[in-house]
Amino acid sequence: MAKIVFRYKPNRGRPAPMITLGIRLQEVWQPIEAYVDSGAAYTVLHGQVADGAGFDYRVGRLEYLQVGDGSFIPVYLHNLDLQIGPVRFPATVGFSERLGVAFNLLGRADVFNRFSICFEEEHGILSFEPRD
Repeated sequence: MAKIVFRYKPNRGRPAPMITLGIRLQEVWQPIEAYVDSGAAYTVLHGQVADGAGFDYRVGRLEYLQVGDGSFIPVYLHNLDLQIGPVRFPATVGFSERLGVAFNLLGRADVFNRFSICFEEEHGILSFEPRD
C-alpha cells in the first residue's frame, strides 16, 4: 500500500503535524483533527468528541496520565476503531475533560507500530506508510 501523505495544518499561526483521521463511535465513523504526537503514549481526545456522538466514555478504564507540566490528568481508555487514509485498525483511545491543549492527540499506542511515520518539517509534510 502506498504512503498516506498529509500537509501540515496551521495551529495558532504555525504549521503543525495535524491530520484528519476517522474514529468509529456508536457504529458511526466521524472525522476528527489530531496532532500527531510521538511523545504521547496514547491517542487522547477531548471528552466533547465522545459526548457529541452520544458515547459514554466514562465507562472506560480510568488511568491518570502525566502531561507536559508534570501533572496527571484522568483519561478513560477504550479499544476503538481508527482510520488513517484507507487503513482501519483497532487502537487504544482515551478521552479526557482535562486534556489541557486545544487539540486532540494521536499517540503511539497501536498506531506507531502499524506505520512508518515520517515528519518532513522543511516541506510541511507528514507521511504514514503502512507496515505489512
